[in-house]
Amino acid sequence: MQKILIIDDDTRLVENVTKYMHDFGFEVDTASNGIEGLEKAKSFDPDLIVLDLMMPGLDGVEVCREIRKTSTTPIIMLTARVEETDIVAGLEVGADDYITKPFSLRELVARIKARLRHEQFERTSQAHKEVMEFGVLTIDSARREVYKKDIHDPQAQQKIILTGTEFNLLWLLAANPGVVFSREKLLEDLRSRELEAFDRSIDAHISHLRKKIEDTPKTPRYIITVWGTGYKFQGT
Repeated sequence: MQKILIIDDDTRLVENVTKYMHDFGFEVDTASNGIEGLEKAKSFDPDLIVLDLMMPGLDGVEVCREIRKTSTTPIIMLTARVEETDIVAGLEVGADDYITKPFSLRELVARIKARLRHEQFERTSQAHKEVMEFGVLTIDSARREVYKKDIHDPQAQQKIILTGTEFNLLWLLAANPGVVFSREKLLEDLRSRELEAFDRSIDAHISHLRKKIEDTPKTPRYIITVWGTGYKFQGT
């Protein structure tokens, strides 16, 4: 049984979502604030987290940022705000998807199922591929892990924690070095229906990815912007 953690201070919404998701066979745990949510993210070990953006105290952005320090669990952000800047803020700290309030319970469950299927597909379909190395960067598709060597100590390396979406994006670009991908093509090839028609979501994921793998994100070595077109991976 797949486990879903819901972090939201709206009691009625949480009750309705929990009951509806139980009907679809999910095991559900809940948290009413950010601190409790961080604790449950560790103890409950969910397969996916539904996280409200606006909560008193520790808000959804901070909770997401903390979770991403140690976990790649898919996160769907709930937001009552429709401004692009608010949505991008959630994506930049590691959310995989977003859904705006009010929403239908059917839509939420559909998003959850799609994200879980996507994660499973990527794990199984990439398992046969080889490890790729580019300079100090090692990308292991079978383990879905990324490592970066210490330039001062080649024997030492740091594991880079990426979200599922970030890893999929990095692997797609790195598997095609020098190929320029438009935002639309990246959205299509990632089969990410949740992000369609929202080009800035790719920009947000690229920005977050650069912060993790690049020595100087503002002058990247690996993920290069092709102005007016999109992005490419520079392997040399």
